[in-house]
Amino acid sequence: MKTAVVLRLLQLADSALPIGGAAHSLGLESLVDAGLLDAENLEMFLSDYLEETGVLEAAYCARSCELDRVQVLNEWFALNAELGARKLARESRDASAAMGRRFLQLSAQVTGLDLLRIAAERAEEVHLAACFGLAGGVVGLEAEIAAAAYLQQSMTALIGCCQRLLPLGQTRAHEILWNLKPAIVRAVERGAATLFAQIESFTPLLDVGCARHATLHTRLFIS
Repeated sequence: MKTAVVLRLLQLADSALPIGGAAHSLGLESLVDAGLLDAENLEMFLSDYLEETGVLEAAYCARSCELDRVQVLNEWFALNAELGARKLARESRDASAAMGRRFLQLSAQVTGLDLLRIAAERAEEVHLAACFGLAGGVVGLEAEIAAAAYLQQSMTALIGCCQRLLPLGQTRAHEILWNLKPAIVRAVERGAATLFAQIESFTPLLDVGCARHATLHTRLFIS
């Protein structure tokens, strides 16, 4: 990739991007509260997460990266609605939509690109994975690179959440993120190699955790 494209990628994939990622645990807080997730099994849990949710979202991100023209925006919005329907828990669905909308608005304003501006102005359902893919395609990223960067951003955000929920230090957090790199690559490759309509994700424990989150006695996160 050209240097300018790499720099754009680094900014879009920055976990500090102000899209609300630090406010959502996507069900992890419930699992910690129930004693099912701790610092010891976190790396294994996130690796399994990538095999299910990671593959699904990488596929939608990569597909969105290829729809970087105004003429196919209707197809892109349909893709968002489909991704939303595949998120069974309302909390994770709402979180994805809220962060997606914010990411789309932010990227449209920062880049000044017409396609992102037109997409952001339409009051339709959007989701973060698809929005990242669309923005990635517009700034010149290849689909698999965009999907890998999206999963890297997602893992960084979730590990950051776990640092507030668990006795997890900075060094161990970065070790986990480093160790997850092969799982990220595998998730992207599986998403690309599987027929789009046949991609599946089965995460019942996490879905229950998301749904249970609203009833927790104390909460650090919105979801």
